[in-house]
Amino acid sequence: MNTKPRTKIFYDDDYVLDSGIETRTKAKPIAKLIVSEGVPGVEVCSPRKATRAELEEVHSSEYLDSLWNGVQDLLRSLLASTGGVLDAVDQALIDGFSASLSSGLHHAKRTHEEGFCFINGLVIAALRALNVHKLTDIGILDLDAHCGGGTFQLIGNDARVRLADVSTNTYDSWKSSELRHHLKIVRDSNNYLNEVEKALKHLSGVQFLIYNAGMDPFEGCGIGGLSGITREVLQQREKLVADWCRENKVPALYVLAGGYEGPNLDLEGVARLHLLTIKEFVH
Repeated sequence: MNTKPRTKIFYDDDYVLDSGIETRTKAKPIAKLIVSEGVPGVEVCSPRKATRAELEEVHSSEYLDSLWNGVQDLLRSLLASTGGVLDAVDQALIDGFSASLSSGLHHAKRTHEEGFCFINGLVIAALRALNVHKLTDIGILDLDAHCGGGTFQLIGNDARVRLADVSTNTYDSWKSSELRHHLKIVRDSNNYLNEVEKALKHLSGVQFLIYNAGMDPFEGCGIGGLSGITREVLQQREKLVADWCRENKVPALYVLAGGYEGPNLDLEGVARLHLLTIKEFVH
């Protein structure tokens, strides 16, 4: 009998807005693909809503006031999506892997949104792992095409957190002399997987991993793509990360991060790229 737990992936239709950038629309087709393709070892679960108090650990009251007084559909999406990330922290520490079909996280700053990102769920998740679960050495692996400057701003000073950021675009880049911080901008796709391996080595020994699994390095993406980073390269990347977690017995949660339509890439194609992550992170 197979007693391995199913990987719980948090999603609710509240994550999704009816229109706009793929950051707010792609979770629904991904959830549908999980069901229609019968991805084995996966269970889609509804999350709780994040509370304002949880968001205030990271963002200013003035900024949150603007969200609370703004477009209510957006606020609903942000609370559901952030709640899913928080639930995934708890679940990953029980089962080994978990996920939330959340995106639009790593550029968000303390006082404002930036780059399609409104709430920095990566940092909120990290604080839950540190302050609720009492972990003392966690890693954030960011493989979005763009740098995670918001994450660095919000938690870069916390000695309990190691950052590893491998990007293909300088947007929202950051600088640090701290050994626990690793940032690499890849210009040549032939070096991409080697740089991912170096980033994982940088995270050796962490107790927990938060993975921002961007698909926008894909050469067909309209925003951030790098020629030579094919679907096959991204599949190898996801296998590298998932196998590293298994081999090192590191519990992990992942979120979607970037992934955008292009001239020959529609929304279903974007969703199928994200499915690569989901298929690798099963028990």
